[in-house]
Amino acid sequence: MERVNLDAEGFESFLRCLILLKDFCHDADIRNGIIRQREDQQSAVFEIDMSSLIGELSLPIDKLKNKVDMLKCFNGQEVEIRTTEREFIFSDDYSELKIENPRLDYLNNRFMSPEEVESIFPMLEEDNILSCMIPAMISDRMRTITQGFDVNNIQVNFNGEEAELVAATRAKDQSAKFMSRIETNRVMTPCYSNLVAVPFIIDHDGDTDFRMYNSEEHGNMCVNKFFTSIGDIDITIYGRSSLYEYDEE
Repeated sequence: MERVNLDAEGFESFLRCLILLKDFCHDADIRNGIIRQREDQQSAVFEIDMSSLIGELSLPIDKLKNKVDMLKCFNGQEVEIRTTEREFIFSDDYSELKIENPRLDYLNNRFMSPEEVESIFPMLEEDNILSCMIPAMISDRMRTITQGFDVNNIQVNFNGEEAELVAATRAKDQSAKFMSRIETNRVMTPCYSNLVAVPFIIDHDGDTDFRMYNSEEHGNMCVNKFFTSIGDIDITIYGRSSLYEYDEE
């Protein structure tokens, strides 16, 4: 049996990571303290390193949304997490919750190796076309406005040595420009790329480090990397998108 004790603040951070995932992933496959898996729509990969909190604990959690709702009962308490080959157990001074381990081959969102992620998202520094920090205030605006627009994408517009981050409703009757005059690392012909909004709008603390990579070898395909955190927990999200010239619309 393996066990770890979390104080109230530590359990809150642990729970926030699961809450972050619940709207995008049916399951959470925690291996040795790390989540590294695709979201349901296969458009992004989450990597969340919780080892600073739970060490090398492994917790395969199916039906994540349902489990998160139950685990909220322990918020504000010191919580012990125990794992066996058959189950994992959450307990505080008052209550105990036992959950049987699901079969790993039944999980929709399964753990990915670092090598698998690297093969899907190749990133070389010489291919970096855009690097910028997105302030938490701007991320909050992105979350609110994309929800109001009912859209799932943030558009990056390139023009020469500058880029901007924008969004618009499907009918184009409403639009928002979140950041502009972002300096690029390569002179770009006028083009745009539609990025899944997930990395911009998830719960997190502080700023988000956003980087885009594009190599001649991969044509118009871009690899996108986002780095942020919840407390001391590092969160990285990987995605892919394409560059389109405006006259192709």
